[in-house]
Amino acid sequence: MATIKDIAKIAGVAQGTVSNVLNGRGNVSSDKIRRVLDACEQLGYIPNEQAKQLRQTRSRLIGVLLPNLRDKRPIDFYISFKTYAENHGYRVRQYLSSELDGQQSEEAVQQEVLKDGIDAMAVFAGSQHMMSVPFGKRIPVIYVEHRPSFVADFIGFDYRQAGSSIAQQVRKDRCSNVVLLTGSLWASSTAEFCAGFQAAMAGASARITHIQTDKQSEQLSILESQELSCADAVVCSRMELAQVARNLLKSFSSPALPRIYTLSPLFTLPESDFNKYELNYRLLGDATAKKLIQQIEAQTPAGDQILENNGFRSFTPPPVVHADGEALSVITLDSPEAYTLQHIAKLYTNQTGVPVHIGIYSYDEIFDIFASGMRGHEHYDVLRIDVTMLSFFARKLLMPLTDIDPSIADFLSTFLKGTVAPYSYVNNTLYSVPFSPSTQMLYYRRDLFSNSMIRRMFVERFGRELTVPKTFDEYNEIASFFTRSLNPDSPVKFGTTLTVGSIAVASSEYLQRLFALQENLYDETGKVDMRAPNFVRALEQLLAARPYADPNYSTWWRNTVSAFAGGDIAMALIYNNFASPLVSYQSRVRDSIGYALIPGGRPVIGGGCLGISRLSRHPELALSFIRWLCSEPISSASAFLGGVSPCTESYNNYEIINTYPWLKNVNRSFAAARGRRVPPHVETPFDERAFLNIIGNSVLQACSGALSPEQAMALAHRRFQERFGAIYTNG
Repeated sequence: MATIKDIAKIAGVAQGTVSNVLNGRGNVSSDKIRRVLDACEQLGYIPNEQAKQLRQTRSRLIGVLLPNLRDKRPIDFYISFKTYAENHGYRVRQYLSSELDGQQSEEAVQQEVLKDGIDAMAVFAGSQHMMSVPFGKRIPVIYVEHRPSFVADFIGFDYRQAGSSIAQQVRKDRCSNVVLLTGSLWASSTAEFCAGFQAAMAGASARITHIQTDKQSEQLSILESQELSCADAVVCSRMELAQVARNLLKSFSSPALPRIYTLSPLFTLPESDFNKYELNYRLLGDATAKKLIQQIEAQTPAGDQILENNGFRSFTPPPVVHADGEALSVITLDSPEAYTLQHIAKLYTNQTGVPVHIGIYSYDEIFDIFASGMRGHEHYDVLRIDVTMLSFFARKLLMPLTDIDPSIADFLSTFLKGTVAPYSYVNNTLYSVPFSPSTQMLYYRRDLFSNSMIRRMFVERFGRELTVPKTFDEYNEIASFFTRSLNPDSPVKFGTTLTVGSIAVASSEYLQRLFALQENLYDETGKVDMRAPNFVRALEQLLAARPYADPNYSTWWRNTVSAFAGGDIAMALIYNNFASPLVSYQSRVRDSIGYALIPGGRPVIGGGCLGISRLSRHPELALSFIRWLCSEPISSASAFLGGVSPCTESYNNYEIINTYPWLKNVNRSFAAARGRRVPPHVETPFDERAFLNIIGNSVLQACSGALSPEQAMALAHRRFQERFGAIYTNG
């Protein structure tokens, strides 16, 4: 077996240098790092991770004990637990109680786990035997969902409230013959659930039969139950029991199933066989890992924590009154959200009988349709309007929503902070509802930024550490480093993307750089001078990035996403409502995506909102559709399928967050967004399209070399004054 001495001999370096390289420490040159790694590969050397742990004061290893990996509860919990721990520099070792349980003594189980040198333990056990294992005071331990028989830290949900809420629904549905189907009451969560259910059913006229079973005998228990076959309601303590009951009743009982109510993990997509009372086990996994790591690093007791129940979530729209043949038509932008909308609209049609037709157009096509006053497109009821167009088109095209439903403003309380004002109101009138609010974000290759040899090469070239860029000057420097035509050692061909293939996208690339230098379009006096240093500097920074970007992928954001997903680009600046293809099965970077606020920390907002055309013949029906579409859980399902959600609650859904991890930054991004066009006291509508045309034209002329940055911004200033000067004078 190869040793460090062997590696040092082949690499021609000292043994201490080899040790520093293998342990990621020390000031080692990129040349020596390369020689050591080449020697390791030549000798087939694999570092001994366990020995490395022994040299550290802490293993940074957390154990998690699960009952199985078949049921959705432990799977959801483990995915988020592992993701949070790994994102904070810890590794996770999984143990299954089904493999450790049986004839082993409690002490043997404890030794089996502790011999690995873990720093802390989460116990999500599935048997009474395993829940009686006290891991002692050697390491921090948190018990999940079930409280053990001894004093210990605990995290879970309010199971008594869950039982009570299901009972209230059973009573509301006037069920008279109820079977309560649960696991054994040794588990505190099951016992509390049953207690809450029984207490809330007290005094009801319904007959209640309680059947307790375990995993081994659940099918036989259900088949042998005479009460179950004639029940009009079955209440289950976990989803797996509900699924078994449904399948057996379908196969061996009458085709008319009873109502089945069950405790359930959170489901992001519709599932209609059960009345689910949902608990967010992915959030539970995230919260448990966070508490354990805090306990490891702060040496403080974790204490108990009860997470909020999600409760009943319905994908079913409210009943709508509509005439036979009545349909809705929606016009929307060509983006991932448009194709998600097509799927979600089918669900609405299946449940209401109202056909929904989706028309998908490019940005320029939509603008031309709106500018024509919908001429030739009068049949559209719902208009997806880009946030940049809302202030100009709202009064011309949209009905005020309060004219249709005076209470609609209350609906906006569920939306992301920072989205309601720009996506809904124009001059204090409510015209639209946020649908796909997004911001620009920085996406980068995390594997490249963390590679020790690449990092050392960067230090040698620029004299500073390779870190996520905080300014556009840093961004351009890093982009140059990763451009192979300038650095033959770069592992990728280009350092960045630059989306400047049309006026609309060119203006966006420019504005993100401008607002990194100043908060708003106007200065502290409320005036706009595009000849000012910040305006010129922003264009210079954009032009400086051109040699570092592939010009073949510059026409639209979808092309930019496709280029970055191809794996040959180090960084990209993308609106997050276009980013979902980064984790598709075709993406070559899906497992190595880093994300952060854009350089300068002031992202430009994008995406769109939904309003109702003044020409719509079905405004009440259209508003009912919008309310359903933009509510949770429908918006969460849309986000999971590749769109984005306007609802705050969607960003507590870790099935979405774990799939598209950059969405964790959404709240932070909207809080940091700037870029007002006119001072707050100015009420004159701002023609965003004309403004973007002015900026985009000047940017494209500078990109072609026809104008210098100073000349381009002087031209933009002159045109801006001709079109908008009166707004600022009157303001």
